[in-house]
Amino acid sequence: MLDVHIDDFFSDTAVILLSGLQNFPAPQILFIEDICGPDDTDEFGLHSPRHLAALGAIQWLRDEGYVRFGVIDRQESVDDFVLTSKSFSRLIKVLRDSGESVFREITAARTEGDSIRLRQLMTDCIINEL
Repeated sequence: MLDVHIDDFFSDTAVILLSGLQNFPAPQILFIEDICGPDDTDEFGLHSPRHLAALGAIQWLRDEGYVRFGVIDRQESVDDFVLTSKSFSRLIKVLRDSGESVFREITAARTEGDSIRLRQLMTDCIINEL
């Protein structure tokens, strides 16, 4: 079960970073549903664990210096979301083995549903930056 949670984390962080790259350097509103899909709140108005995990991924990226944003709006979006130079430079880096940029490789891994490759790319090129 832990692997599924970690795979979701890598998928969420990839989506978050790629979303930031699409509008870079302009700040944007980033909706949590755009990361993890639609959310059904419970009878008390609380978000699902999956939704909260995606929100946690955004907060982790901020705490680690990969993104900046203003306020969290009712756990549904973050305002003034933008990549930092740290994540931007890692995403545009060209990989020697493929000749493609990191963001293109991440996009391909997501499109192909290759969670193993996505995990490897996110770990090696973004988190650890070889």
